Amino acid sequence: MKNQQAIQIAEGIYCVGAIDKDAPRFHGYHVSHGVTFNAYLVRGTDGKYTLIDTVHRDKTDELLGRIASVTEPKNITALIINHTEPDHSGAVPAILQTAKPVVYATVAAAKFLQAMYGTENVQTVKSGDTREIGGRTYSFLATPMVHWPDNMVTYLPNEKILFSNDAFGQHFATNQPLDTQNNINTALTEAQHYFANIVMPYRAQAAKAVDAALSLPLDMIAPSHGVVWTKNIDRIGKLYQSLCTGESVAATLVFDSLWGGTAERAQEACDELRKTYEKITVFDLRTDHMSDVMAALAASKHLCIGSPTYNGYPTPRIGTLVAEVEALRPPVTEYSLFGTFAWGGGASKHLTQKLDALGLQKTFDLTRA
Repeated sequence: MKNQQAIQIAEGIYCVGAIDKDAPRFHGYHVSHGVTFNAYLVRGTDGKYTLIDTVHRDKTDELLGRIASVTEPKNITALIINHTEPDHSGAVPAILQTAKPVVYATVAAAKFLQAMYGTENVQTVKSGDTREIGGRTYSFLATPMVHWPDNMVTYLPNEKILFSNDAFGQHFATNQPLDTQNNINTALTEAQHYFANIVMPYRAQAAKAVDAALSLPLDMIAPSHGVVWTKNIDRIGKLYQSLCTGESVAATLVFDSLWGGTAERAQEACDELRKTYEKITVFDLRTDHMSDVMAALAASKHLCIGSPTYNGYPTPRIGTLVAEVEALRPPVTEYSLFGTFAWGGGASKHLTQKLDALGLQKTFDLTRA
């Protein structure tokens, strides 16, 4: 596929977003399979075009090139913004300058667009609103805090297509946009990784939005990142419902080590965990990425932390882990500790204080000299 060629995913509906296969990070966390910034161009029955979301500002030329492979960008008469975060709205100024479309967004998104880009005269919509645009029917569902207060999703009821923005997304760069054209297990793994590092703090809000979205008749879910779901809507739906409820019987063990002593005790901690848990995922923070840890914690009940004492405290990497747990709020309810005292201890004491304050229950502590 040429770098700036749109791909039709349904009759008169095209993927026109951008692909960055070499992106190492996104939103501050590690990604393994690059990034896509999905945007969708819809040809109306009257021949006019609607653009749903845009791309990061740095990818504006790629967006315009893909649009131009279908029609002149000036032929866009409507722009629907589901979410104003810069990876979705960065090209809004260029589209408005080129095409002068009517913009549709939530009230919160309209305020953000004005603050970010000076965008005026946005047509605001709310949950349950329906608009006839270009001869097609569009319905809107507000999904606040999934994961910004301005979020909504857009639904084409006649075509049974949901443009879900960040929900059901993954950081998975591919030139073939459909789930059936890609390794589905990789896509699902990346969907959990994305959920853990972006959506997880808002599980309660996401659960309501996901249930509402999945109650719609669906032939396609087109998110703003990653593959478009067609034959695997049931699988991504069940994954999201499971992640939103936070119900799990798994454990995640995470350790850091300075001279190898704590690493040597990881097996002892695993043996203790196996008395209760069959599934245990282990991470060594000297080599593993924190964002992968959070993906595992999104489906875990128990967090086991191993840390040597570093100047009276846990190591900085373990400190970062605890900060991520506090910020992203995985569904863990229990914790355990292991490690080494070093000169006089301190890591176990500080970890216990912090994790107790977060409402977790300690089950064992194998820390010793």
